[in-house]
Amino acid sequence: MKAAVVYEYGADIQVVDLELGEVGPNDIRVKIMASGLCHSDVSVQVGSLPFPLPMVLGHEGAGIVTEVGKDVTLTQVGDHVVLSAIIHCGTCDNCVKGRPNLCMWGLTTIFGGKNPDGTLRLKDASGREIYQFASIGTLAEELICNERHAVPIPKEVSFEAACLTGCGVLTGMSAVFNRAKVEAGKSVVVIGCGGVGLNVIQSAAAANASPIVAVDLHAEKLNLAAKFGATHFINAADTVDIPTAIFNITSGLGVDYAFEVVGVPALVRQGWDSLKIDGTLVVIGVHPSDSESSLPAGQFSTTEKTLMSCLYGTSRPTKDIPLAIQMYSQGKIKLDELITHHFVLDDINEAVAKMNSGKDGRGIVVFG
Repeated sequence: MKAAVVYEYGADIQVVDLELGEVGPNDIRVKIMASGLCHSDVSVQVGSLPFPLPMVLGHEGAGIVTEVGKDVTLTQVGDHVVLSAIIHCGTCDNCVKGRPNLCMWGLTTIFGGKNPDGTLRLKDASGREIYQFASIGTLAEELICNERHAVPIPKEVSFEAACLTGCGVLTGMSAVFNRAKVEAGKSVVVIGCGGVGLNVIQSAAAANASPIVAVDLHAEKLNLAAKFGATHFINAADTVDIPTAIFNITSGLGVDYAFEVVGVPALVRQGWDSLKIDGTLVVIGVHPSDSESSLPAGQFSTTEKTLMSCLYGTSRPTKDIPLAIQMYSQGKIKLDELITHHFVLDDINEAVAKMNSGKDGRGIVVFG
């Protein structure tokens, strides 16, 4: 089967034939039907997220279960599933208190790029073992993963729409509802209007926040932001002082909530400076592992502003992916409109270039 593999940091992604191993007792085999392409995939490619190589990219996929291990209980052959980019044990302290995104067993698994039993399921033609991004690697025709990655979905939901809930939708939506807990009537700024930022915007709109300010370098993304519920717009290519522009929009008060969704340290400071007294900054963007952000320490004791880190939106995948699908089916959130480009796997580097241009919402790689 074919898969998109990064062999060296900074090199082009290679589409190669891989040999898929055997399904273990707690594993499932999934035929991938659609996979989103995320900036985190490119962060692995360029080395700003130093995952082990070689690695199959992709962590935002949907497909059909074709085989299950003898001890699998959570899904069965024929199920349509979304693959969660995180995995959790369900019994540790963080899982029990409702924070499965912080399950250390799960984080150790996905950052290692291996199956939870410590083995790899893929080899290339030379016999070299291949890691899987987030222990799934959805930019592949097939994959084997632990059953806990799979969330069954209704069969009438399209794979293209459903795959987005595996990361971009889930992260943006959960950051609003689970992490920040945005309240009706509160003001919001979203810095970065890509695949995750648009979902922050539409979730803030669903929470009846107002105003919702969208900030981006590209007019195309600001036009998309309008369709997802943003009420005010700042083109960062034309505006030097983003916080001042936000204060002008909010009658000199600043916003209640700022979401940084790019992964650039300087934007963390801009988000902080855009807050009103007692405002909250939620940092969603995946920053280079060796980068640092600076904030004015004097404000810690004078403004009661809050800085929140955010891993995978503080989501609960087994609960929040079905919730996102339900809201989509009821017309409460948009999924199809997030997709701005379709690609086949052989065009993966073109898809990366398109995403790096900064002008699209979400590119989808379609299989079959």
